[in-house]
Parts: sequence; structure tokens; C-alpha cells
Amino acid sequence: MTIAAVAIGVAMAILGHLIHLLKKVVEARASGQRIGLIEFVKARPYRTALGMAGSAAAMGYLLDSGDVTAMTALGVGYMADSGLAMLGKRGGRA
Repeated sequence: MTIAAVAIGVAMAILGHLIHLLKKVVEARASGQRIGLIEFVKARPYRTALGMAGSAAAMGYLLDSGDVTAMTALGVGYMADSGLAMLGKRGGRA
């Protein structure tokens, strides 16, 4: 695997994570909250850090398997933050 492939994979994972964060900001604004991206991240620093750590761990697995494509990396970044949000909702109900 080349350095370029790794760099593209990491960049796409970060992009996927940012896309999910922006989606959450848009949802918050649609519900009437006046919040921007920076305020959203500052309001949930641990969750954002955990999402990034999850993306990094999943990228490690992808790199180890040698199966890194731009789409899988984008999905990893998006789903790491999305999965964390689902766990948070599930934990809040109990």
C-alpha cells in the first residue's frame, strides 16, 4: 500500500466524520437551536474525541487488511460518529 493511498484514506475518514457532524448541526438548527459547528463540537468534546478515536481504530483495521478505498474510509468516518450517537441515545433511555 502506498503512502498516497493511506493519505487519501485518512482524509476521506476525516471528511466522513465532518459530514456527520454537519448533519447533526443541521438537525439541531432545524429543531430551532442556533448553534454552529464550533459550538456543537465544544458542547460535546468527549463524544467528538471518541468518534475520532473510533474512526482511527477502524482505519487501522482497514489499513491492516489492505482493503482501503475512498468509499470505505468515508463510511468509516461517518459511521464512527453515527454509531456513537446511536449508543448515546440507547444509553439515555435506560
